[in-house]
Order: sequence, then structure tokens, then C-alpha cells
Amino acid sequence: MALLGSPSNPNGRPRALQVNSGVKKRMMTRDFNEKKEWANVGKVAELVPEIGNCKAVEAGRAPGGAGPTGFQAGNTYIWCLVRGQKTAGTEGEGAGDKVFAVDGACKTCQFPLTKGEYDAGGGGNPETLRCSCCGTKYNLLSGETLEFLPGDNPMRWVAKTANEKNGPQRLASLPTRVSQSGNIFLRLPDNTIME
Repeated sequence: MALLGSPSNPNGRPRALQVNSGVKKRMMTRDFNEKKEWANVGKVAELVPEIGNCKAVEAGRAPGGAGPTGFQAGNTYIWCLVRGQKTAGTEGEGAGDKVFAVDGACKTCQFPLTKGEYDAGGGGNPETLRCSCCGTKYNLLSGETLEFLPGDNPMRWVAKTANEKNGPQRLASLPTRVSQSGNIFLRLPDNTIME
């Protein structure tokens, strides 16, 4: 048995209290890679009460890296919640509510999507969100770009000339669910740090 402060135990702490930094890092990495949790971001009635309403929420942090004081978390993720059409034939709080969660900013011009223009689709067309600055239109379910920089008014023309070289990019679109009590849950991307 090593004595406290001996050459085989230079920290002077009992072995049971010592932490192997390599094991700790592997355990944290495995935890980040295998985490399959949903983040509760609030109630439908408080966040996005009307169809087409948008609201920004913070949920999760990007993994950072090793810093001078140990593992450091990265930037906070900002998501745009969009209230979709309620599923037909459902009644009661939370029943049939549909909420989409996408990137908080337009992938084309970086303008906040909380000011976006919602379209309910219908007739086989998907529910969409159009950036109110550049006019790029996104499918809310898949994040796919449906219309890229239309340039149909002076502000959108300027946005088109400034951003068209970047090409269309897909929005991150998260799986969501609304509980029977009206709570909104987001499935955050893999490797996200939950807080």
C-alpha cells in the first residue's frame, strides 16, 4: 500500500480519490457520443401560441475541447421554434400540436429566422419558412432549400448579390415532440452537451 505523499502517490491523495484523466476523457467522449436525450424547452402555449409564430430558444452547447482548467463547453445552440398546423381530429392541450425546430439563423444570410414568414403548405406542399431578409425558402420538416435567393425586391436583390456565391445550404431541422401536457421537447444533435 502506497503511503500518502510517497513517490508512488505524489499527490498525497488516497488512490480511490485520484482521477485518471485519460479514463475521464474517454468516459466523457462516450457520454457525448451515446447521449440520446430530449431537451424540454417550454410549453407550446407560452412559446408559440399561434400557428406560424416563431420563437428563439437556447438548448444545448457544442462540445468544446480541453482547456487550461479541464473540459470546456463550446457555444450555446440557438434554435427557432415554429408552430405548425395542428393535426386534424385531435382535441385537448398538447394533443396534435406540431412544432418545428430549425437553426436560429438563415443559412444564406444569417438573418434571425424568428422574423421568418411561415406558409402552411397544403395540397401536398410542405410547411415552409421564408427568410424575411433574403427570401430563401426552407422546408420545415427536412431543412431543404426550396427557393434560393429570389431577388424579388430591392432588399432581397442586395442579399442575393452578397450571398449567391455561397450556394444553397440545408437548415438543421431537429426532431420535436409535444407532450400531452403541452411541453415541447427537442432531440438535440449528437455530441451536444446538455445543461
